Formats: sequence, structure tokens, C-alpha cells
Amino acid sequence: MSKEPRLPAAADFPARTEFVIYEFDMPLANVPGRGWSSWWGGVERPFDPRGRLKPDNNWSADSFEQWLAVIEATMT
Repeated sequence: MSKEPRLPAAADFPARTEFVIYEFDMPLANVPGRGWSSWWGGVERPFDPRGRLKPDNNWSADSFEQWLAVIEATMT
């Protein structure tokens, strides 16, 4: 995981990665075999979903591009 902010590319993630938007502005990725990470501000950080993700506070991104736009918004 790099500490330098960047926009990831779809090719950075294996198939079956789940892209989630948490609380309207936190981009999360659930990578098979690696678990959850937050991409807030364009920096990947581990994310522990236990007790945090609930049915009404997150949703699957409609597309990778939608998820990427959330990252972009957190970088400004």
C-alpha cells in the first residue's frame, strides 16, 4: 500500500472485487483474499468493517467509474 495519493485503475483490482460507498463519501474495496480497504483521499488503508457496515449506511457502487469519482472527490 502506497502512502502517495493516486487514482487507482480497474486493472489494479482482481476479478470479484466489491466496490462499496460507505456513508455517502468513503470509497471501500473488498478484495478477494485480502479483505477491506478504504481509498479515502486516494490512499489505500486497511478498513475493518465489523460493527461499521450496516444495511442502511453503504451500497455497492453502480460501476468502477462511480466509485472512482468518489475517490476523486475526497482528494480535493
